[in-house]
Amino acid sequence: MQRRSLIVSGLCGLASLWGGALPLHAHAQPAATWPEHTITLIQPYAPGTATDASSRFIAQKISERWKVPLVMDHRAGANGLIGTEVAARAAPDGYTMMITSTGYFTNEAMMRRIGYDPLKSFVPVAKVGAVQLLLVVPANSRFASVKELVAFAKANPDKLAYASGGSGSSQHLSASMLSTLTGTRLLHVPYKGQVAAAVGTSTGEVDFSFAAITTARPLVDAGKLKILAASGAQRSASYPDLPTVAEAGVPGYAYVANTFFFAPAGTPGAVVAKMSDAIGDVARSTPYRDFAKSIGMEPEFTGYAGWQKSIASERGHWLQVVRDSGAKAE
Repeated sequence: MQRRSLIVSGLCGLASLWGGALPLHAHAQPAATWPEHTITLIQPYAPGTATDASSRFIAQKISERWKVPLVMDHRAGANGLIGTEVAARAAPDGYTMMITSTGYFTNEAMMRRIGYDPLKSFVPVAKVGAVQLLLVVPANSRFASVKELVAFAKANPDKLAYASGGSGSSQHLSASMLSTLTGTRLLHVPYKGQVAAAVGTSTGEVDFSFAAITTARPLVDAGKLKILAASGAQRSASYPDLPTVAEAGVPGYAYVANTFFFAPAGTPGAVVAKMSDAIGDVARSTPYRDFAKSIGMEPEFTGYAGWQKSIASERGHWLQVVRDSGAKAE
């Protein structure tokens, strides 16, 4: 009896420490029996992204362990705003969660209105990695280097067009950052998703774009896209011979996108912890780390406790990225 009291006291203390972000509902399903049926993982982006690929890998491994399906539900549109608002309205019972990227935070600065509060509408579950982008041009582009592309942009303001997956997306912000650091004026052409943006680049509808490795690689392998540089502060493990944008002539440039797991606010803390631990077991495994490397992702797992403590600073970081990039709401 004493032991049980100590356990309950300890859990309540943790809930208090995290500001009630992980509530322990008296009538909630015990974590010991959860999950008993399908878990829906809402993704507010179209399939084919690094976030999609990495989360599918994780979901499959968890599903195999728990003998319960984890099903992806893509609700793309408005740079993730549509799917995020759907997830925010979901029942907080552990059977609906969300996998998203940096638009979750940047939408606050880029949209006139968002139907969720980044710090209150969800409970942080886990962070699973950072993704570099590739600066790509059509295979038959006149540009063979970042320096050539920037030189043309400087000589021809508003003539060089780039594609993105939408206003406030990583493709938008990474290109806006390039524009700001080089003192150039570029034309933004938003598409309905990252894959569509990469395809539009490959067909020459625009002059260049930034694309995740998993999105760009099929088009690169097919001879439809040419890579000029990688966006990270260090070289990509997937393309170690490829220079970074900074190395290629834009000092100070560095951009990576992140992948986040969230649950609707009010989801029982014990359920959140169980899901976070399961994600961590996969994310720290050698098979996952090898897979992450193949799609250009740096596997940097943070569990729910650390994620809860850092979410406010994470939000601040991405709002600063928007300001530094020079991107404007459209």
